Amino acid sequence: MNVLVVGAAGRTGGLLVNRALQDGHTVTALARNPSRIAARPGLIATRGDVRDAADLAMAMAGQHAVTVALGVQGRGATTVFSEGLGNIVAAAQAAGTRRLMVMSSAGLSTDHLPFIQRHMTHLVATRVYGQIHADLARMEEIVVDSGLDWTIVRVPMLKDGEPTSTYQVSIGGHLDKAGTAIRADVADWIVRNLAEPATYRQRVEMAS
Repeated sequence: MNVLVVGAAGRTGGLLVNRALQDGHTVTALARNPSRIAARPGLIATRGDVRDAADLAMAMAGQHAVTVALGVQGRGATTVFSEGLGNIVAAAQAAGTRRLMVMSSAGLSTDHLPFIQRHMTHLVATRVYGQIHADLARMEEIVVDSGLDWTIVRVPMLKDGEPTSTYQVSIGGHLDKAGTAIRADVADWIVRNLAEPATYRQRVEMAS
């Protein structure tokens, strides 16, 4: 499968590249600074910005699937997620790329958590990450309305570490606790489910 990884120079994006190559996919890694991505067989590193529609259109050509692991520096107001996904969706639709897997935040849904954890998570989500979450919510609306075979992967606080293979996943539902997620576990699940119809048009929650 030809897989486009957007945000490939980030910590999770880099793991998505590694995991997809491990499974034998041909990977196009899109990053603003592709020199940070080590050259390997099966990998095409290309310069691009999600806010540039032309960059996305060029990178999307010939892709079967696209995975998105965007991040921002700071906690202020941003449109990177919503603007970026708007461009990604438009490029995918034009190229005929059906499969879209996008990372988002578990902090967007807290009503199911136990009272104390719900209160603390909501407090952090609104006071610390409120403006980022507002744009993530806009991003999710764009993804859901795209008509593509999308999966939104909502993750809690991300940590570095070795993959566990014992991570928890809820497809279309909720996990009992927010917890944390190891980046390598998130990358593993995404790549394993690139072609899994049961995950199409579903929100997924993960924790390690």
